Amino acid sequence: MGSCASSPEEVAAAAHTRELDKQIRAEADLSVKSVKLLLLGAGETGKSTVLKQFKLIYGVGFNEGELKLYRATIILNVITCVKTLVAAMDSLRIPYGFDPSTVDPSLLTREEVIASEAPSPNKASRESGMNGRKDPMALVAASLYEDLNKPPEEGDGPRKPSAVESAARFIKECDITFCFGSDNVCPVDMADAICLLWKDTGVRYCISRANEYQLMDTCTYLINEYERILSAEYKPTDQDILSSRIMTTKVTETKFKVQDLIFRVFDLGGQRSERKKWMPYFDDVKAIIFLVAISSYDQVCFEDNSTNRSEFLILELLLSDLLRFNSNAYLAVTESMVLFNTVCNHAMFKTTAMILFMNKIDLFREKLSKSPIVEYFPEYGGENTFDRGTEFFASLFTLLNKTPERKIYVHFTWATDTNQIKKILTMVNDVILSMSMSNMGLL
Repeated sequence: MGSCASSPEEVAAAAHTRELDKQIRAEADLSVKSVKLLLLGAGETGKSTVLKQFKLIYGVGFNEGELKLYRATIILNVITCVKTLVAAMDSLRIPYGFDPSTVDPSLLTREEVIASEAPSPNKASRESGMNGRKDPMALVAASLYEDLNKPPEEGDGPRKPSAVESAARFIKECDITFCFGSDNVCPVDMADAICLLWKDTGVRYCISRANEYQLMDTCTYLINEYERILSAEYKPTDQDILSSRIMTTKVTETKFKVQDLIFRVFDLGGQRSERKKWMPYFDDVKAIIFLVAISSYDQVCFEDNSTNRSEFLILELLLSDLLRFNSNAYLAVTESMVLFNTVCNHAMFKTTAMILFMNKIDLFREKLSKSPIVEYFPEYGGENTFDRGTEFFASLFTLLNKTPERKIYVHFTWATDTNQIKKILTMVNDVILSMSMSNMGLL
């Protein structure tokens, strides 16, 4: 009888073939059991914060390398916030030490007369992007700022800066490279300068006008914690990480398991320069979570206030019963509407579950009393309440959907609140799981 023994080469080839077959079956099985989910939205809407919540809620967590990066990032965020405030004090013409509670009412009355001769709040707000603010308190602050900063009279020496002004100058000129070192230890003189500035009433007033410039939403939280964050022993908490800000400049993928499905979540950068990277990730998308910062209804767009007039015309046609846009007023929420119109009605997403997170409801609720919706959207006829306001803005987005048989799932979210996001993600997962099982023929 002849020998049937295989050569070592044949045995190795057969083993390699079996391994390839195993990998192919595993990949095919994964494609059936996985759900591809995109996080989309304009810049500064909270996409990365939601992704962090996914990691915390579904047990992915953060590795040592990520924690080290977050430590440096959070320290840098604190200093960046303070630098932003110092710059805004000059651009808004607010003097250090300015305290609105001590302003003589007669000064406000005088400035109110001046303000009444200026363009109406609606027109000024929408045409100038809030750079032409004419409220009496702002005018009083600007007048005091000019008095303090006018050139000295002939024969007089320069005015000696106050301790807070000296701290501001130090922050303007300070070196922040220590944030990226191995120790990340903040110099004592920098911590002292931050302490002085944070206690200043003028700086606190500047924060109340944050819709007129670009300030991190979590600035108050971070600077309130500056002593802990700037200490040599600092270790980021989950809340610190959720409150941190890193501009997304690359596509990141996070995987986690829910029941029998593997979720593959892609966080795509929202800035305009990053959107050209989106297209390669549009294949086989089961669901999109699109984030809108509902609190941005009174804020200028993060990047710039120029846009193609044709984009406004398209929105006007779609929302003709609700809204008329002024092309000179490009608010951040308008940027989100333009982008959502493109994503929602993209040919590749006609059967994709569209989930709309109207995010930052905590800030939206706080803003209503000092920034009435009607000042920025004169067509709004409802009461200036949380419920009516959220309903109005949600309708602006859902009406952009050109596929009536597809439902837009709307959720009002507070991305840094883990308990609230956990409940909402449970509802979102139920929708996605149901659709995925239906597509697999299991329902």
